[in-house]
Amino acid sequence: MSAAALLLAGVLAGQLDAAGVGRAVAAHRGRPVVLTLWATWCDPCVKEFPSLAALARQRKDVAFISVSIDEPEDRGTLEAFVAERRPPFPVYVRAAGPDQAFIDGVDREWSGVVPVTLVYDREGRRAALLQGEHGRADVEKALAEAEKARPRAKAETAAHGARF
Repeated sequence: MSAAALLLAGVLAGQLDAAGVGRAVAAHRGRPVVLTLWATWCDPCVKEFPSLAALARQRKDVAFISVSIDEPEDRGTLEAFVAERRPPFPVYVRAAGPDQAFIDGVDREWSGVVPVTLVYDREGRRAALLQGEHGRADVEKALAEAEKARPRAKAETAAHGARF
């Protein structure tokens, strides 16, 4: 295997099905998570990718996870895209399987449009579903809302009691 092939093989983090996406988000419990699903053939996806990478470089307190829905035959294009941009977060590839099962498995409210960005609070609860093209400000606003939700949830638990 050539040095270039070895480099490209290490560019992508692996494959994820919908359950794997859920496990990846859960692995970061205790931190907010930004999950983005996108493709290299999607112009709005390509347009927003640099702003998400810049936000990830700035917000070390937030876990960023990226999942490409590119088809297997587009793997070379995807690897070149990721190698060139060198994002500070893992980029996974959607595992083969029925599209609708993947969409519903990630989030039943997701229409399947890309790009889509899901923001999760520190407890792993979805705080925002941003379908279509959204700028950095929208993601920052969703993260701020996710942070606000945490204390309110604690206050509600204290006021109403909790069962263990």
